[in-house]
Amino acid sequence: MKTLFVILLSVFQLGLLSPQRAAASSATLYYSDGPWSGKVIDAETKEPIEGAVVVAVWKKIYSTLTGDSSYFFDAIETITDRTGNFSISNFKAVNMTPVIARIEGPRFTIFKPAYSTFPGYKYFHKYFPHSPLKVDSDTLAELFKKGVVIELSILKTKEERLDAQSEARPLGDIPDEKIPNLLNLINTERRNLGLDPIHVKKGR
Repeated sequence: MKTLFVILLSVFQLGLLSPQRAAASSATLYYSDGPWSGKVIDAETKEPIEGAVVVAVWKKIYSTLTGDSSYFFDAIETITDRTGNFSISNFKAVNMTPVIARIEGPRFTIFKPAYSTFPGYKYFHKYFPHSPLKVDSDTLAELFKKGVVIELSILKTKEERLDAQSEARPLGDIPDEKIPNLLNLINTERRNLGLDPIHVKKGR
């Protein structure tokens, strides 16, 4: 009990339980951030892209003597409407171990069959090398709060589409039940390309 009291006292002294600090730092008991929004358009026609899936992912980072270890924390997905717009409301969570761990994110993935995947490796290096969105992930998350416009290029070869669908799944440790729309679109594209669909694990 004495150890627990000392830890809690330290948390209060550092201001980690303050709502004001929670908005500025992820190493808090209460995490709150967002909202995020944007519009997805065709890079060539500038027309809105309806039905693209947008996934936001958060990780929990544990600090250890040998370095940081990261694990999946949560994910939210949404679909662009007929005007290409999407929004993700404020995300709130409780970090039960604020002294040794922090919540980081969100990291975004946007996918629509036959289009380039955002922000896959080739998205910036091949399709949009001078994009203003070519920034670090924390800066990108802040840009999403202001309402970004994401351009996706229509892909003309099977090789390009194979690369795009392989880049579409953001992290391997995300439970399938958290990203059903993304997995559905990935499998749609795989069928279009003559590939077997990936196996989707059903939730417990």
